[in-house]
Amino acid sequence: MREDIARGNHKGGNNCAQSVTMAFDRDLGLSTEAAAQIAPRPRSDGGKCGAYLAGCQLLQRLKPEAVEEFQRRFREENGAVNCGALRLSGKRCNDLVGCAARLTEELAK
Repeated sequence: MREDIARGNHKGGNNCAQSVTMAFDRDLGLSTEAAAQIAPRPRSDGGKCGAYLAGCQLLQRLKPEAVEEFQRRFREENGAVNCGALRLSGKRCNDLVGCAARLTEELAK
């Protein structure tokens, strides 16, 4: 399951966006290292969560018509997409990484 891979990547010291993107390296036709390099920078888009940004980017490449559904479901499950708001609400980064990977995997089918 990609959720477990992404969570493990994060626990291994990768940032949230890299952790999610690296979990989909084979789907992208990339090495794990190359996948880490193309991951969006966390908070680079108006302070948005890196795991959220990675899920959006991945689906844009894998199944563009699913991006809006990912955005809706991530916000619905977590209450926000802004990193600061998520952290203030007590959300843990590893849980957000897992959520983004799970939703991406479900929606990329």
